Amino acid sequence: MIKKWIHNLLKKEESNDINLDIFQEAIIDYRQEGKELMFKLGVKFGLNIEIKEEYEKLISRGNKSIPRRGELSKRWNYSFHGGECGFYNKKHQKQVEVVLTNPPEFGHIDTWFLLSYMQSVDKYKSEVAEIDWQKLKLIVEKLYLNGKIKKVIE
Repeated sequence: MIKKWIHNLLKKEESNDINLDIFQEAIIDYRQEGKELMFKLGVKFGLNIEIKEEYEKLISRGNKSIPRRGELSKRWNYSFHGGECGFYNKKHQKQVEVVLTNPPEFGHIDTWFLLSYMQSVDKYKSEVAEIDWQKLKLIVEKLYLNGKIKKVIE
């Protein structure tokens, strides 16, 4: 029933010229950039996040040797919050949020964070100018249903 509702709602959206390929590309970029930033954060603290124990050291609130927020590089800041790590590019004002589940691939899509990312990337800004996170959630669901992106369970 819910799949049919999403399908019908998105069918209406398609008439508004939503280019699913652009959203698929944005998700691929978002996931790749988040993964790269997490690996760089691990390297900054001498940790290989492909090793479970080292990854847990990186994200542990109890690890006082790793600040919960700081500078990743001259261009990027990072901030652990809740079950995520946010990255902010000071030069381009780009925002990348990584949900900390499923390391080292990560990839879970939180549509609020995806929308923030797309709004902060010149390449995607116009695509989301008239879209809120609820509408984006439906677009992401359609991409999952069509098999264009793989769902990563939180």
